[in-house]
Amino acid sequence: MRAAARRTDEPARTPRKKPGPVTAPPTSLDTPLARGIALFNAGAHFAAHEAWEDRWRAAIDPDERRLLQGLIQVAAAHHKLRVQGKPESAARLLARGLAKLDACAPDAGGLALADFREATRAWFAGESPQRVTGPALSFRR
Repeated sequence: MRAAARRTDEPARTPRKKPGPVTAPPTSLDTPLARGIALFNAGAHFAAHEAWEDRWRAAIDPDERRLLQGLIQVAAAHHKLRVQGKPESAARLLARGLAKLDACAPDAGGLALADFREATRAWFAGESPQRVTGPALSFRR
């Protein structure tokens, strides 16, 4: 028996492809930046520092390195203040970290960085910052 001839005005059907790997959005925990943010916001400042430091060591772009180093120093300042109880050391480290973040664009790395810098300064200048949770870091919306 003969197969039915295909009409020439019909588009050829292409076989269905199996879905490929899903590309992770920038807020996925698959990126060191996002992983560090999740840890930082959970109060695991030392772990956030470590997540960002791994990426910082590999980064070659000066803007990315500046952003990561600023975040690393801010996270270390939180750890010094809240875990080690060293407010003077924390203040020096926080000042260095915020200076680096000030040199970054307000939305560097896709972050709401300007809001974070402002909130961090207000938190540290407030009464008993070692007893009050610091501001959260987030991706811009």
